[in-house]
Amino acid sequence: MDVLTTINGFYPSLTKAERKIAQYVLVNSEDVQHLSIGDLAAKAQVAETTVIRFCRKLRFKGFQDFKLQLARDLAVISVNQETPDDKDELPTSEYVEYLKRLQKAVLPEHLAAVAKAIDQAHAVCIFGAGISAMVGNYFKTRLTRMGVAVIFDPDIHLQAIDIALLQADDVVVAISNTGNTRDLLQNVAIAKRFGVDIIAITNYLNTKLTQASDFTLAPPAGSGRDSSDFLPVLGQLTIIDLICQQLRELNPKRTQLLKDRINDALINRVD
Repeated sequence: MDVLTTINGFYPSLTKAERKIAQYVLVNSEDVQHLSIGDLAAKAQVAETTVIRFCRKLRFKGFQDFKLQLARDLAVISVNQETPDDKDELPTSEYVEYLKRLQKAVLPEHLAAVAKAIDQAHAVCIFGAGISAMVGNYFKTRLTRMGVAVIFDPDIHLQAIDIALLQADDVVVAISNTGNTRDLLQNVAIAKRFGVDIIAITNYLNTKLTQASDFTLAPPAGSGRDSSDFLPVLGQLTIIDLICQQLRELNPKRTQLLKDRINDALINRVD
């Protein structure tokens, strides 16, 4: 995972002083690679020891290791940056680069474990608020068309009522950008009392949601450089598609049976 994506992923778990460093690096990444530890501390208005702690929290050996990796990442971004020959060509390079980061951030074995848990579950209960509820509705549609029993209400308070329907062999999929949505976390805490497994789809690492979950899939929060608000949603939707792809491979007979039934139902609706 590249430095800027790592900073975004760890941002919620950083201290106030560490967030000052993170904010400065995200906005001034090109300059940071040339700064000394003292320079960065002064510009972020923190102590040098805070810079060292910040680097180690992001799992670098120290400031020099952090700077070296940042320089490498920026060099790769510069080489891969698309420059459209046609002025009318859509500027899609940001989305392409985001998906490349997602590919590095999500491990295949984690994806396979989540798909297996869903495949073996009696039912899947989905939590999500706001835009995440829209993502949850998409996931519900995909799973329903694959023959998976799904419990989902777009209202976060109705989702709390859905918990009463949970059984021990169900799973909960909690979808959240920040991983710190209060109402969602309350629902997750109640669901855990029922002994169900919690699957988190979130764009940040080391959050209250990831700490409460049995499985975590964390697409990057964004590029960290004037990124679109859609990128985290794109990551969540991509994760869902990858889960469904795994589910098809785990249970091809069920998938084909439901596909045939759906096609038959749709054909019979035609006048």
